[in-house]
Amino acid sequence: MRVDPRTSFFWHAFFLAVTTSFTEVNTVMPALVLAAGGGAATVGALTAIMLGLPLVAQLLFAGFLSTRPRKKPFLLLGINLRVLALAGGAAAIAGFGTDTRIIPAVFAAITVFALSGAFAGVSYTELIGTLVPTAQRREFFVRRQMTTTAGLFVSAVVARFLLGAAAFPDGYVLLFALASGFLLVASGGFWSLHEPRPRISPGSGTAPPPTGLAGTVAALRQAPTILREDGNLRTLIVVVNLLAVGFTSIPLVTALAHRRYELSAATVGTFVLVQITGMLLASPAWSRVIRRGGYRLVLRIVLGLVTLVFPLALLVSATAPVLGYAALYLITGAIVSGQKIAVDGTVVQISPDGRRALYAGLFGAANLATALLPLITGVLVERLGYPAVFAGAGVAALLAFLPVRHLDCGDWYRTG
Repeated sequence: MRVDPRTSFFWHAFFLAVTTSFTEVNTVMPALVLAAGGGAATVGALTAIMLGLPLVAQLLFAGFLSTRPRKKPFLLLGINLRVLALAGGAAAIAGFGTDTRIIPAVFAAITVFALSGAFAGVSYTELIGTLVPTAQRREFFVRRQMTTTAGLFVSAVVARFLLGAAAFPDGYVLLFALASGFLLVASGGFWSLHEPRPRISPGSGTAPPPTGLAGTVAALRQAPTILREDGNLRTLIVVVNLLAVGFTSIPLVTALAHRRYELSAATVGTFVLVQITGMLLASPAWSRVIRRGGYRLVLRIVLGLVTLVFPLALLVSATAPVLGYAALYLITGAIVSGQKIAVDGTVVQISPDGRRALYAGLFGAANLATALLPLITGVLVERLGYPAVFAGAGVAALLAFLPVRHLDCGDWYRTG
């Protein structure tokens, strides 16, 4: 009996969400490096690795994977490498304890984690485009996000308990170890996935695409032509790069709280829980938004929330106690879920069959802002302060309203 491929994706989404919550880029990871002796620049560097490095690496991986007729084996390879990276991170944190060498050890583990995630992500995007019909994609992306949020909520409760109950760094050792185990469980969703092999009809005169290094180079050479001819892809790249100025600055909201309130591990766990609650509450709303205006309207609302959250962070940190500050993570949760639904859905929707892996890689590599800005903003915060950096993030989001008007995802959402 063949399993509905969407079931495999939802299984993976739930358990991957548990992993994500245990290594959350906006709260858990910044708190870890800050507690270990790092500063805002260290947080920026770690964010660059977690968010930016996969995007830069995607194009190279896409050139390789686009020449492979089957993507599932490479998806499983990437996931298993991530499992090993997290297990190695847990061992390193346990071994170094409170020693400052914990920071480079975590950086090494997260680098492997990010690169292998990029490798798996290209195959993942291709498989969604192949196995999920266009008419089902709106429902699929919203349901996947809701499944993800449910997994995040469950794991956030666990993360808050562990960070509050265990002394530093024991709580983080447990989080990394559990993340490794749950990610291994997540990969089980893809073992039953049936991937059809592309066929070439005998006598059609169509030669198989080149493989190996020649195939990778040939695929990469298509990238300039795609960018030149596909104005819609160029528009999406501009929008996401401007959005990235604000999106990659969200971890600095936690860094600001650490400076203002001297956060405990339990408080960080509360931030995680509130952010996931925001994601959970926002997901059904995004479904209704997509019915009215597609992914483009979701992006507009996300941009509006980005312009709002940073001045609120400055205001609340100066006037309210830590519980009032925690409420801001309802907004960041809505931003995270909306950005994920809109960007992932748009990339799948605008990329043609047979070239989806290359589109995903090209799109990722072109998001230079996501790769570089965390490094820059971390340094700028230390030199210019939070108000200047947060103002820049808000202005970039406002500028993104201009190109997003021209983004064309078709009118499938009105009838799909």
